[in-house]
Amino acid sequence: MRLVCAIALAAVCLPAKAAPVTLVLQFEDSYSPESVAAMKREVASIVAGSGIQVDWRLLSELQPAETFGNLVVVRFKGACLMQPVPYLMDERGYFAFTHVSEDNVLPFSEVECDKVGNSIRPLMSKAQWRERDTVLGRALGRVLAHELYHMLAKSPHHADSGVTRSALSPSQLISRKLKMTRADLEKLGQ
Repeated sequence: MRLVCAIALAAVCLPAKAAPVTLVLQFEDSYSPESVAAMKREVASIVAGSGIQVDWRLLSELQPAETFGNLVVVRFKGACLMQPVPYLMDERGYFAFTHVSEDNVLPFSEVECDKVGNSIRPLMSKAQWRERDTVLGRALGRVLAHELYHMLAKSPHHADSGVTRSALSPSQLISRKLKMTRADLEKLGQ
């Protein structure tokens, strides 16, 4: 892995800046701008040590002739906002998945917003409920960072801890901090 070193009182080595990743968001249903802003902040916080820069775009903003060097597309299914009254649905299964073809990880992922929202709802405090769209955005950011790892590292594998573990619990999705392991950050920057 390449490193860029800076001198300021002490030597600090940071990963070299990788090519920007254009992350295209496609929402199938309604979404909260607050949730999207919180999701962006959470992803940026989680991948900060990798050296990658994410250029966030909505599918509706893309021009027909645009080209991208490093493109990732994520489709968000269901309502990506916290509804005051939940509707009942089966919460078993995945929060998100990344498409794979013949053992190759593809740069396409899907996030189940309703499942994420309904899974965290019972654990949210009154204070968190007042900031519900921000809390949902944090949870979506962690789910997205997990899938982004698979797509950028081109790896179906999981870590034993952190945001890239095989399954994230609802309490981990809304906890104060959830990071990516140093080894996984290094895989992102390669």
